[in-house]
Amino acid sequence: MIKGLMWCLAVLFAQLGLLKYVDFRVAAMPRLEDSPPVDPPSHEDDASLNA
Repeated sequence: MIKGLMWCLAVLFAQLGLLKYVDFRVAAMPRLEDSPPVDPPSHEDDASLNA
């Protein structure tokens, strides 16, 4: 039982370490500039062409 608990803690700390690493990598990325929202293309035109 103790061995299973130790494995569980080891996996937990590995996941926390990976999360911290990814967090630092994402924080180092340049910010995206704000851009106006783009309307998705409508599929209504496709339906009328197929009819």
